[in-house]
Amino acid sequence: MFRAEADGKALTFDLAGLIGMNFVMKDRQTGSRWQQATGECFEGALEGQRLELYPFLLTTWKEWRRRHPDTLALLPEPELADQYQRVARMAQRRRSGGRRGRRLQGVLREDKRLPTHEQVMGLEVGGGHKAYPLEVLKQQAVVEDQVGTEPVLVVYNAPSETTTAFSRRLDGRVLSFQARESSPLQFSDAGTGSVWNSYGECISGELKGRKLEPLIPLPSFWFSWAEFFPETELYTGAGD
Repeated sequence: MFRAEADGKALTFDLAGLIGMNFVMKDRQTGSRWQQATGECFEGALEGQRLELYPFLLTTWKEWRRRHPDTLALLPEPELADQYQRVARMAQRRRSGGRRGRRLQGVLREDKRLPTHEQVMGLEVGGGHKAYPLEVLKQQAVVEDQVGTEPVLVVYNAPSETTTAFSRRLDGRVLSFQARESSPLQFSDAGTGSVWNSYGECISGELKGRKLEPLIPLPSFWFSWAEFFPETELYTGAGD
């Protein structure tokens, strides 16, 4: 999700094709073309610019309503129901084929560290890139890590299949965290023993009321993340 503007001017985008099995967008104002995976303009008057990521959360409707009961919802168009189902079936076939190790046609470059359609959450921060496979996060719900120069915390909420990420810096110090066995969706910091929830909010203890700086985890298939960020690191488990 990006802010639809550049140089302080609002832009309107249309789908313009594919590069590397990834959407290319074209803005109506200048005719420039942008890569969806990175938000970068690679052709036209705005070449070299990059759209700013807009904070978002990929979660279930139930979890979103729990957090935001007065929310508005964008509903599917009923007359497009058949197309939605067709796209869903195509996506399922592609995921199945990717897990069997088939080569994906149209990809710019392949990275065989993971199957092509393995689902990952990517982080771009501190001058670095790192991918966290969802299958790994399901086994390790609280991940303390480093991406580039930034100490990070990645939290996976299994009931709602929600991944959140934060900087571990607070008031000039780097916090260290550990999961709480009694409460899977909570964790505590080693310095004060304060308790935090999966949204980076301290709910009890010395730091109650404080919040960690959120980062934006980017959901992606492995092939897409790896082809546009070829220098990416890959998180493989505890102690990585």
